[in-house]
Amino acid sequence: MRSCSFELPLALALSGALFFTYAVVAPFLEISSHGKFQLARLETGPTELADQGFLIVSFLVFIVSILMPGAKLAIALVTLFGLETHLLPRNLLKDIFRWYEPIKPWAMVDVYLLGFLVAYTRLAVIATVHLDTALYALVGLAMCVVAGNAFLDTEAVWRALDTGPAAQKKPCASHGMAEARLIGCRTCGLVNLAVQGDHCRRCEVVLEARKPASIMRSWAYVIAAAIFYVPANVFPVMTISNLVRTQDYTIMGGIFELFDRGLWPLGVLVFFASFLIPVVKLMTLAYMLINTQLQSEEHLMGRTVAYRVVEFIGRWSMIDVFMISILVALVRFGVFYNVHAEFGATCFAAVVVLTMIAAIHFDPRLMWDRAAEHHARANAGIDIRAAASPAPALERV
Repeated sequence: MRSCSFELPLALALSGALFFTYAVVAPFLEISSHGKFQLARLETGPTELADQGFLIVSFLVFIVSILMPGAKLAIALVTLFGLETHLLPRNLLKDIFRWYEPIKPWAMVDVYLLGFLVAYTRLAVIATVHLDTALYALVGLAMCVVAGNAFLDTEAVWRALDTGPAAQKKPCASHGMAEARLIGCRTCGLVNLAVQGDHCRRCEVVLEARKPASIMRSWAYVIAAAIFYVPANVFPVMTISNLVRTQDYTIMGGIFELFDRGLWPLGVLVFFASFLIPVVKLMTLAYMLINTQLQSEEHLMGRTVAYRVVEFIGRWSMIDVFMISILVALVRFGVFYNVHAEFGATCFAAVVVLTMIAAIHFDPRLMWDRAAEHHARANAGIDIRAAASPAPALERV
């Protein structure tokens, strides 16, 4: 039995909104070196990346670290407040809450904090670092987000938003009931007896039995990500310069530096998030797409679980992108010390985004559909051959 009490999720959403507001307006980190002083807010990294000419990376960091977390909190807060107070119409709340699940993977406050941790290890070597109050607000925000994800039952929300029998729709008049089938809504999760193109009787979005052009779109994004993966690891992602030298850092170069400093846990984390996970995502998605097109019946359950894992871990590869945005925002000490983003950062950000979109567009149900079609054709072929074969002659007694 699902609980319909939204008091705790509402309290978490309100707390998260307060933490978020303070984290946006106040600095979260201050450093001093060579008689100079720098501070960073959440928007400082995207602003500095844009000033250095990396507009795409700047826009991406702004979206996933500020815009999407704020939008997710606002959606949860407005929806739950409307359900608890009954001050807002249900149809308006439905229109708002439809965006909650699509936005969810792109709100990366938790990943941003890990990126900050990696950046902190580099900053501590070259400057005096002071943690400011907004950092604690970010930690509180991350805790509220994680707890909100755990306690907010989206199915209970959709049930509360359901306006009852008046919202239910029959299949379109142009279709007979014989053509209707069970179609799961990808927005609210309700299983409808409907035909393709009808509206969900609960959230009222257009129903699609399967994601349109799923395999073609996923292949396009996987191939594009694979193309960007090579320069993302070959070209430097940032350059650190001082009075003595200018040094380029690739993804693996940064990982080896963490190991050299004895920061093995952090180095292993970055290795998995920035190097291994993109490779695993590309190989797993390609494997699933190939086996789906071959109508393979092998390891269907394992492939489904692998898809869920890939879908979940994809966002954690943003650690290095966030680390770069924090470093370029803070390390601006003229000839003494400077950090500049490089072309590899754009390629790596493209790999992360493209693999996430590829996973979103892939429909794992197609693996089961194609396997079932192949199994049905194989059984039909056996039946036809059995019917065409001559009856065995009766043995003489």
